[in-house]
Amino acid sequence: MKKIATFLITLFLLTSELLAENNIKENENISIKTFNISDEQELYNSLKKIFFSSEHKNILDSGWRGLHMSKRVTSGFIDIDVEVQNVVLSSKPIDKNGTKEFTLEIFTTQNDEVTHFKPDSFLHRLFWNRLEFILGLEDEWIDCHHMFEALGQNNHLLCSPNEQKALQEVKVEK
Repeated sequence: MKKIATFLITLFLLTSELLAENNIKENENISIKTFNISDEQELYNSLKKIFFSSEHKNILDSGWRGLHMSKRVTSGFIDIDVEVQNVVLSSKPIDKNGTKEFTLEIFTTQNDEVTHFKPDSFLHRLFWNRLEFILGLEDEWIDCHHMFEALGQNNHLLCSPNEQKALQEVKVEK
């Protein structure tokens, strides 16, 4: 009886893992990239240093397998609107050689409405550029203030840091 219970629990856990994996793969709001990184925490700390705002507008929180960055933006005089910009980066190991799969979700919440940015959007490309720049895989830093694609996105938390700040704050080994 104990073996049957163990088998059923194992089967349930494996099925749950497969269902969760399928949900991530099928979610049209998530972009996925694979990197060989030995220390995720060092990478998360580097991203936190770059996106930390001296005005304390950005909220940065990391765990063992993820980083959540958010920024509150208020607008209006009488009827005040609060928008929360969210960037969620998660990772999972693929093999024992340090290869990890990173998933990225970018969305805003405003008046209980959630708006997702699609994986082919400028903000997804911008985040991956920032990450690859930190890792030394990308030489060019995309500047939001000089790009047509960034029109309307200049106030987003991903546009707040500049290349000089990134170069001063972060040095992650390849």
